[in-house]
Amino acid sequence: MESEQSWAAIGVRIAETRESVGLSQGELASRIGVDRTAVVRMEQGERKVSALELFRIADALGAPPAHFLTRPPAALVSRRKTLDSPVDAATRDSYRLDIRLEEHARNAEWLVAEGFLTPPPLADLLGSAEAGPIALARAARRVAGVPQGPLGPMASVVERFGLYLTVVPEPSEGASLLLDTYGVSVISSHSAPGRRRWTAAHELGHHLLQDEYHSDAGVSASRDEREQVIDDFAGEFLLPEDELEGAWKQEFRRGHSPRDALIGIAADYRLSWSATVSRAQQLGLVSTSDARRLKADTPIRGDFLATRGAEPVADLEEGATGAAWRHAVLTAWKVGAVSAARTVELLYGALQETELPEQLSEDVEP
Repeated sequence: MESEQSWAAIGVRIAETRESVGLSQGELASRIGVDRTAVVRMEQGERKVSALELFRIADALGAPPAHFLTRPPAALVSRRKTLDSPVDAATRDSYRLDIRLEEHARNAEWLVAEGFLTPPPLADLLGSAEAGPIALARAARRVAGVPQGPLGPMASVVERFGLYLTVVPEPSEGASLLLDTYGVSVISSHSAPGRRRWTAAHELGHHLLQDEYHSDAGVSASRDEREQVIDDFAGEFLLPEDELEGAWKQEFRRGHSPRDALIGIAADYRLSWSATVSRAQQLGLVSTSDARRLKADTPIRGDFLATRGAEPVADLEEGATGAAWRHAVLTAWKVGAVSAARTVELLYGALQETELPEQLSEDVEP
């Protein structure tokens, strides 16, 4: 990403980020220890911002300092709404998610440019998109090495397609951005674990269909034809039709009720209750009225314990990344390409400095 070339551009970034957290100019001024007029002049590009002030602004607004100094990708800017007062909650949430997406993209660009992260080629898989979302999902499972059965941790699964994902503490569900030969995605930690896996599969669908930029903010309120295609992909990728039908019959042979059968399937495939019931309804295993009733009867912890003897293992916890990302960051640390503090940043807090492995010694043994 390119650096901002003017104080005016930096000022705009400060103003937009301030609006995204709902602070007035006076409130920001108080937090960073300057007069309100100083913030006004900063945002108008009439006053330079010192390094110390920039770090204070970043801390006060919950954004990395680089957010104010680099230009966002063009695809992201083209979809972004202007943050003029007053700002509605959905626009704020979307902007905050974009801040995280930009940060993750900057980190990915550095790891790729330095040779620590090598995105896999997608050419062979992308041809399956022409056959439709179901064919694409089945081809993607083969590429992922899991043609059947529940998928593993989603952050590692989507990396096999050059999509580098992390989980962030923002309310919007998720967003993805197509870069050069790979993509980045951020998923909200505010959603339930099963919903996070669905969102990850949804972002993978956009990545495989080469959507330049996509945000799931507000998707539930407005589903266009493209979103339905992506939903079809996500459903087949996470819980293939033939496997759901087979598991459904097997659960009934065990004497389980429809609800218990779906609880077992949701647990095995680590899907949200709503997504599992919707998938069963989509395939004609339950009626519309039964699906409505089942969705209203959300399972609790005891239901999973009674059905499977254990709760589903939560996936995509805050700060999660895939195995390839973690390996790349720790390789950069071991060879001395990044400091301990920067390593912790790149791992999004998954490790602390005291937990980092030893670096490679430059001394050569005789």
